[in-house]
Amino acid sequence: MLCLLAGCSPTRHLAENEKLLRRIKLEGVKQNDKAAIASLYRQKPNRRVLGIPLYLHLYYLGKKFYNPDRIQREMEEETTDFNRKIARAGSDSVHVDKLIERKENKLAKLQNKMENGNWMMRTVGEPPAIFDSLLLVESVDQVKLYLNSKGFFRSEVTASKEEKDKKVYVTLHIDEDEPFKIVQHSYAIPDTAVLALVKSSQANSFIKLQQNFEESVLTQERSRMEGLLKNNGYYDFRQQYVTFEADTSYEAYSVRLVTQVANPTDSTVHKVYTINKVSFISDAGTTRFGRKRDTLLLNNVYYLAYRQRFSPKILDRKVIIRPGQKYSNANTLANQQLLSSLDMFKYTTINYTKLEDSVQTQNKQALLDATINTSPLPRFQETTELGATFTERVPGPYTSLRFRIRNIFGGAELFDIGVRAGVEGQLQISDGTVGRRTEIGTDLGITFPQFLVPFNTNSILVSYNPRTRVSTGYTYVDRNEYTRTNFNVSLDYIWQKKNVHQFSFSPIDLNIISVPRIEPTFRDNLVSLEAQGYPLLQSFNDAFVSSIHFTSLYNTANYNQTNDAKLVRLFVESGGFLGQYLAKSFKSLNTYKFMKGSFDYRRYHPLGKNMMFVYRGNVGLAKPMGGSQILPYDKFFFAGGPSSVRAWLPRRLGPGSSASINVSGNSVNYDFEKPGEILIELNSEYRFRMFRFGTTSVNGAVFLDAGNVWLFKEGATTPGSINGDPEPDIISQPGAKFEFNRFYQELAVGTGFGVRFDFGFAILRFDIATKVHDPARAKGDRFVLGDFNPNKVIGNSNQTTFNLGIGYPF
Repeated sequence: MLCLLAGCSPTRHLAENEKLLRRIKLEGVKQNDKAAIASLYRQKPNRRVLGIPLYLHLYYLGKKFYNPDRIQREMEEETTDFNRKIARAGSDSVHVDKLIERKENKLAKLQNKMENGNWMMRTVGEPPAIFDSLLLVESVDQVKLYLNSKGFFRSEVTASKEEKDKKVYVTLHIDEDEPFKIVQHSYAIPDTAVLALVKSSQANSFIKLQQNFEESVLTQERSRMEGLLKNNGYYDFRQQYVTFEADTSYEAYSVRLVTQVANPTDSTVHKVYTINKVSFISDAGTTRFGRKRDTLLLNNVYYLAYRQRFSPKILDRKVIIRPGQKYSNANTLANQQLLSSLDMFKYTTINYTKLEDSVQTQNKQALLDATINTSPLPRFQETTELGATFTERVPGPYTSLRFRIRNIFGGAELFDIGVRAGVEGQLQISDGTVGRRTEIGTDLGITFPQFLVPFNTNSILVSYNPRTRVSTGYTYVDRNEYTRTNFNVSLDYIWQKKNVHQFSFSPIDLNIISVPRIEPTFRDNLVSLEAQGYPLLQSFNDAFVSSIHFTSLYNTANYNQTNDAKLVRLFVESGGFLGQYLAKSFKSLNTYKFMKGSFDYRRYHPLGKNMMFVYRGNVGLAKPMGGSQILPYDKFFFAGGPSSVRAWLPRRLGPGSSASINVSGNSVNYDFEKPGEILIELNSEYRFRMFRFGTTSVNGAVFLDAGNVWLFKEGATTPGSINGDPEPDIISQPGAKFEFNRFYQELAVGTGFGVRFDFGFAILRFDIATKVHDPARAKGDRFVLGDFNPNKVIGNSNQTTFNLGIGYPF
């Protein structure tokens, strides 16, 4: 349709002497990064989708509605109108200034529209890439500079072009030749102390013998050396002192490299600075005339404040910088991050002042005074959230209210209390119709900035930012099939290594679960499953569930997941073993013993500007232990849904190749939730920028998902006959047990396309997924991509699913 609106030929709108750059082909690149070279082109062809210059067609479509004469008239009218208003304002300079500012903003927008086109031309569309021979010459020069920076000094870059039907096809011919390699590396450092320090860390150097000479490696080495010296007392050191001398005259394709570190212009040595005094101001930015701050000395650190709102004893555990230490930039940054993580201060800065008497001497040693400046955040904070969900193709509202009190006991504690409520669509387990699920909950917790243990560990773990959280909560869930409540009490110890690796250990996690109502038909289904050997009914009894669990989360991804990063999450849980003694107080409640673990790995690969390839592997095991026959319902794994295998509805995939089969029509019934004890999920996604709308990025994604859940033992997972009914409407197909010789054949596969609106502070996601391989079908009939019907994307279709979510799926 776009071709019909904008004209199928992208060259029909070009002027007589204009030609469209159709393609740039790169030849001869065998040892360098083709994507890096392509990013250097000063002119690039228009982007294509499935071979069609879609964005160019959108540009021309917008141009059909572009009227520069009308914009010019509008500019003249706005100018006349504003001039009249300014004249009427007379001598009111404030009003005149506001009118002038509005006039300039309005005319700037119209001028931008005049020069760059209307909204569709500027934002969605892409102007034609008119071939420019001068830009081609610049591209050749840029590629040559890049190859030189990689050590290919004798490479050659030429370009040729072919013209056909007002289109230009460019080919860049590259003869890389051989790279120059580093055969010798030495140092020229007159300061012997600096020389000794640099040589002691030579094993960590980015410069290695017999590696290609690369300017980027020299840049990395310069930064490494600066960090090395600044972390060992050299407060004044800058990487500008570090230079490199490369000699290529020794023999062919070889470089003799010398790393040079110059002395300061006013001295023959680089001074080493030691911390003389440390002061901590906890109310920086506050001024009270006629009053001085109170000062308290604790462990050689001066704590200053007009009123000591924060316990100096607690703050002292968060101070890494101490008198007598050598200056360290790493310690400075770590201390800032440690204090910022308390969520007590608006900002944290650490300033250093040189002691002039020590600096002016010829002594190599000098002294610094350190001042930690913090300003407290407001003590009370309220957060309200309103939103909506889209589950089972039904929208539902939700809301939450949270209230935080900082420093509630004077020891930098965080007190949080929250309430939440929401209604969402829920596919009913008993009859497959869409009903509603109401959830109301409240929670309360206190976080202490230290480990609450009977022995002292905080001095050892101070750099790991130890915290203790004590929390309790109550959740009420009402579904058509049942009503369930959960009262929880937990104790968590949390610590982290730098900013990317967080650990959590919960020695106490107690839950009292009550199920006051079970809908009769649903109970009959559970009784039917139990009669067939699958005791899921026990998961809906009133219960006392206790567990101990540990989580390790390593995550180097930024908020928008745009950097080269990875995420590794390990979770291990033991249930019922230590809590069994406490369970004796709840004799009327069921208890469970179980083991559960999961491992989640995610990798984020940038492929170029605004393009990412992301993949994920997620596996898990959960098994009843010690005489327990079934897991608590919350401890099962489920597959399907917006963050799992997206072509299946939430919790409707598996287990294995088992299925609920409708007797009439012999079709698969996806109405029942499918809990599993073994989980495998594999996801991959290619993300790319489509266009920008103001400050909002509209991104696309093509994805492929695979996965399933299984049970350790074979058992019916579909309610069958009740009271000997010989003709049930639905029968259970076996295949739920995990078997090594067939599990890979039971991986469900789905694919689809998604659109994501990146607002900067949040990401709104729309994904459409369709089934490719359905293990619930009979063998030989499992490839179901041909059943895709674009007319049933949003509607009651078991083949295709529409997902809406907040944030990325993984």
